[in-house]
Amino acid sequence: MIEINNITKKYNPNKSNEFTALKELSLTFADGEMTAVIGKSGAGKSTLLHILACIDGYQQGEYKIDGILVKKFSECDLAHIRNEKIGMVMQDFALIEDFTALENVMLPLDFAQKKKSNRREVAINALRSVGMEKYANNYVNKLSGGQKQRVAIARAIVNNPGIILADEPTGALDSKTAAEIMEVFKSLNADGKTIIIVTHDIGIANQCNRVIEISDGVIISDNKNN
Repeated sequence: MIEINNITKKYNPNKSNEFTALKELSLTFADGEMTAVIGKSGAGKSTLLHILACIDGYQQGEYKIDGILVKKFSECDLAHIRNEKIGMVMQDFALIEDFTALENVMLPLDFAQKKKSNRREVAINALRSVGMEKYANNYVNKLSGGQKQRVAIARAIVNNPGIILADEPTGALDSKTAAEIMEVFKSLNADGKTIIIVTHDIGIANQCNRVIEISDGVIISDNKNN
């Protein structure tokens, strides 16, 4: 379970260009939910996602994962959480272009606390789960956008995290490929993963079980889809 209580995030605090991105925001994400976070550019969506990913800090409030305060973790602990408990998928894929698909997916395994002797097999299984096993030895710079995003998802799930955070994961894809990527997310959710997707696309959002809309750093709606 993810809980954030009264989170306030300011950029350039106490300066003339101070900007409050999130204002006393409170949300709970139950295990196994598939949620979309929508809103206009600058609404605070990506800021929220970066806080949930333990990439960014905040000035006020509490953030708990499975009942444990994130602020109590050391930087080393946060790195392990980012690597093993949370998987992150970005709009621009964030892959190493001159590595193969397999090499990209194996990277998080190198930083895991518990080293796996069967790293290659684990990475191949992650690629297989997103339909990319046959492209394992292809260099990323030779793959299509949809294929790159599948590799990025495989990398995000290779350490079997319970939480998948995705920042505009279909934003750089055509509608057909975006639909295919959403089917991958739905499959992961059916397997019990908690999925949180930031998107501008209401069509993508409506495929999730819950849609949260943020405007100017505050929640203006939080609805369940049937």
